[in-house]
Amino acid sequence: MRAFLGGNDGPATERLNLMGHSTILLTCEHASNRLPERLGTLGLMRDVLEGHIAWDIGAGALTERLSDLLDAPAIMQRFSRLAYNCNRPPDAADVIPHSYKGCPIPGNLEVTGEERALRQQAICDPFHALISSSLNAVGRRSPYATLISVQSFAREAATDDLDIGVVCDKDTRLADALYEVFCHDATYRVARNKPYGPDQGVTHILKSHGMARHLLNVMVTVRNDLIHDSLGQDKIARYLASVIREAMTGLTVPRPHRLEPARRRRCYS
Repeated sequence: MRAFLGGNDGPATERLNLMGHSTILLTCEHASNRLPERLGTLGLMRDVLEGHIAWDIGAGALTERLSDLLDAPAIMQRFSRLAYNCNRPPDAADVIPHSYKGCPIPGNLEVTGEERALRQQAICDPFHALISSSLNAVGRRSPYATLISVQSFAREAATDDLDIGVVCDKDTRLADALYEVFCHDATYRVARNKPYGPDQGVTHILKSHGMARHLLNVMVTVRNDLIHDSLGQDKIARYLASVIREAMTGLTVPRPHRLEPARRRRCYS
């Protein structure tokens, strides 16, 4: 199978602070809007590729700041979800999206099985392999390894006036703890499994790396206009780091034999 990435593309993943002492591993699946050279612009205008269609605006920078504040290792994907969405299972219909909100993505309309396999091998497989090896490394230091995925969402994606979403699947331990702190603090408007949740297929990373190992896991997604510049990124990172530290207190308990169903609650009406 021929190589998909060229010499100027660089690696599929970016690794931060892998010697960090935290029991937390941060991931950012949609940190970049970069496309491999061979894909060009996928037939899209350059200004379109600056928008949410191509990446989670601000999420990569937020992940980097959280990595520093929490002294936590972090794994970030270096290529756009338009090339391959690493937070979807390989058989998902939107793992290589054909359109976004009705707008076709010309370069993805006629992807062959070989091309799909090439993209997975070059972009997705190294990302997941590095998450696995990094969790192994954290696990060797502590029995309480924790996975936190960092994302962002566009304001128009939320039907509610939402600032931060706490996203989880069937394992709700860390989501419950975070949610309690968010609600008690009430600085931002927070909801569970909003503006998206398991029904939209967004918990692949949590299930394949967190739940599969019975590790504490959660996704935190922030409205992207709150983190579009360095000032916002710093502010939200410091806030989230504080919330995460408080939520993690008391959660270093033995892994459960079974998972409790998610509690449906909200911070605001």
